[in-house]
Amino acid sequence: MKTNYNRWLILVATIIVNICIGAQYAWSVFALPLAKLFGWSGTTLALAFTITFATGPIVMICGGMLQDRKGAKFNIVLGGVLWGIGLFMTGFISSPEALYFTFSVVAAVGAGIVYSGNVANTNKFFPDKRGLAVGLAAAGYGSGAMIVAPLASSLIIGYGVLNTFKILGAAFLVIIMLCSLIIKGAPAGYKPEGWIPPVSAGKPGGNDKNWQQMLQDPLWYVMACMFAIAAMAGLMILAHASPIGQTMFKLDPQTAAFYVSLIALFNMAGRVCFGFISDKIGRPNTVAIMFAISASMLFLLTNTTSSFMFGVAGAGVGACFGGAQAVFPSLVAEKYGTKNIGVNYGVTFVAFGIAAYLGPMIAANVAKASNGIYTQAFYIGMVLNIIGIAVAFIYRLLEKKGKNTPASVAQ
Repeated sequence: MKTNYNRWLILVATIIVNICIGAQYAWSVFALPLAKLFGWSGTTLALAFTITFATGPIVMICGGMLQDRKGAKFNIVLGGVLWGIGLFMTGFISSPEALYFTFSVVAAVGAGIVYSGNVANTNKFFPDKRGLAVGLAAAGYGSGAMIVAPLASSLIIGYGVLNTFKILGAAFLVIIMLCSLIIKGAPAGYKPEGWIPPVSAGKPGGNDKNWQQMLQDPLWYVMACMFAIAAMAGLMILAHASPIGQTMFKLDPQTAAFYVSLIALFNMAGRVCFGFISDKIGRPNTVAIMFAISASMLFLLTNTTSSFMFGVAGAGVGACFGGAQAVFPSLVAEKYGTKNIGVNYGVTFVAFGIAAYLGPMIAANVAKASNGIYTQAFYIGMVLNIIGIAVAFIYRLLEKKGKNTPASVAQ
């Protein structure tokens, strides 16, 4: 008996789940209330988010392994339980070590397991609209902080920060479990009704390779390089958007916060728009366009003192950075198939994770050496994007060469 899948309903449930786990990026809302409650320093609290970020690539790989073996629903249930319980347990902390364990390990691991399963499952259900679908799912994840932050702020005012963790943990657990009833794992080789795979794509699952085979392909290293450049160049600016606005464009903290929200909005929009565009003109072409736009926006930042133009440039960089979150998971699935997409994207995400750590650090050191001025960081980011355009061109050449080899033709 053939099972009918309402993949769009599954995608909506996936987006809702991603909004729930994306709340981890609303950390700044909790930091100050925790500092006031326990008297902890900013460095102590910042370490909680640093640990969360540092474990991301490892969790993505492990979550990918679970997804490839057990299926997306298993990831969502297991990860959702860890995420909800981790937040709920954070409501009982009294020491930084307890915070690191409940929020930065238990909850963060759960969120990573959920996200890796959702990315893989979305790729499998939408071989015909991969960029758009993954972009929508990624936008849900990116919007979590924007949606949850004001709610959390209100709860903190009314009930206190620890009780807020308990409330959110319980609420997210219920929501994710309800959504897991809707979400189904895509069957092997899923093909939407009426969709005919392109000749170059072969079977619906693609040319399935495991992560060891993927790492033997020279093209993967070019892909990882593009992903790393997109992360480093984008986060060099995005991670410092507020101080850039305040020190270089003389914005007050409230106005700077507005611009940060604007950039975050374009970050989400870029995930959907560039994902959609990549379905039409191809992933490598879209990546090259994103690099070109980002380089142009950074050049604009070096030649303006207007706060309005700061907002325009920041929005452009944010949109391109967000676009990478939609395009690269789709590109991995396209090149190496969907059978092992969980682990394969997790391994590829390591390049992003390393670059995302180095980018903000480089920008911070440059600004420190220049009395808080980030102009040299803009130039570094601009050069990285120009290099990215060249790397995207190299990727196209190698890809075309690979398609024309006798082995490829035989396949």
